[in-house]
Amino acid sequence: MSNTQKITEYIYQSQTRHIPDEVLNYARMCLADWLCVAKGAIQESAARVVFNTTVENHNRGKSTLLLGGVSDALTAALCNGTLAHCLDFDDTHISANTHTSAPLYAATLALGEELEASEDLILRAFITGFEVSSHIGNGVGQLITEKGWHCTGMFGTIASAASACVLLKLNREQITSAISAAATQGSGFTASFGSMAKPFHAGKAAFNGLMGAKLASNGFVAYQDMFSIDGGFIKALIQDQSKSLTPVNFDRWEILENSFKPYAACHLTHPAVDCMKELIKTIDITSIESLDVEVGELAMQVTGHKNGAPKSPLDAKFHLKFCAALALNQSKLMIDDFSESTIVHQKLLDLMHLVHVKPSKEMGYTSAKVICKLKNGNSQTFQVNISKGHPGNPIGWDDMKTKFSTIIKDETLWNKVKEFGGTKKATILKSFI
Repeated sequence: MSNTQKITEYIYQSQTRHIPDEVLNYARMCLADWLCVAKGAIQESAARVVFNTTVENHNRGKSTLLLGGVSDALTAALCNGTLAHCLDFDDTHISANTHTSAPLYAATLALGEELEASEDLILRAFITGFEVSSHIGNGVGQLITEKGWHCTGMFGTIASAASACVLLKLNREQITSAISAAATQGSGFTASFGSMAKPFHAGKAAFNGLMGAKLASNGFVAYQDMFSIDGGFIKALIQDQSKSLTPVNFDRWEILENSFKPYAACHLTHPAVDCMKELIKTIDITSIESLDVEVGELAMQVTGHKNGAPKSPLDAKFHLKFCAALALNQSKLMIDDFSESTIVHQKLLDLMHLVHVKPSKEMGYTSAKVICKLKNGNSQTFQVNISKGHPGNPIGWDDMKTKFSTIIKDETLWNKVKEFGGTKKATILKSFI
């Protein structure tokens, strides 16, 4: 059986697959995270622009728009997917380097409402989409990012298509065309990080995945072997062919490897932030001469090279020195810490001047080292091997409730998330509104 055939079969068998309670609970935690980061982004310009641009499609369907009203599923997926990624506070599957839930829940809930699907089926579809995209992206996410592609725009599209196949109950031939039609629409450049286009990638991933599945359900036939190990999909993304796709076997639940963010900034800044938070427990910042920060090469490429004040609150989320300064200033790095006023705050700018960043082959996605040089000539080293929120240093339900409650002060909605499932139709987004 080819790689593409294995993926198709996995999606096709999803209706009868046993899903462990631990996996279902992780899917619910992804939902809690998705709802709270979407709610926190209600005033974000990127989401508002996409919402306003699609106004002609509003009030034409059953799918909830989180900024108000209803629309067809495609429009809701686009708008809600963009909204959920605006704050860069959403979860991440590290090996695929993908913000999976932002587009995936946007697509799954939009189509689920359109079809009046049960909560059980929505969870099953979401988990299937998560597993498919994560197994395809497993091990190649970082390299694809280094090549300049935004993995959320690639693998998020595939996740959304796989989920839609489950909800639409497509047959094997339709599934193969759906995921291929979705993949051929995948897009998004890392050059857009720090701009409105980055969250738009997530919205488009949700839209493109649904479109691929809807096309296939109506007879659209796409290339039948997109996901062969050295096939067209991976060749396009890694053109020097230095890495191939890992053969999928679905022998473990990738959703259990998902990570949740404690800080409203790019994940690549988090290890350095954790170092700074540890540092200020024992060191008076007024005694610091300089801070030499060692980070992984991808963190350097995406966040560590920036100097001077951030260009915007969005840019600040991808500015390692600014995030480090926030941590030194005892900030919690929540939504309000990235604003027009904070990015020009003189104390933060002064603290940024202490920070010097360089890449280290010893550091990876989740690790960082800080050498703190003091004015008295002494120095201390602080190192974080696994930053908070990753599977090796996880966020649990108590941590998630703290994050959720900081943004959504609604105990009833929290309880609905924790109890999500069963044969009743999904109306949780109506509760959100």
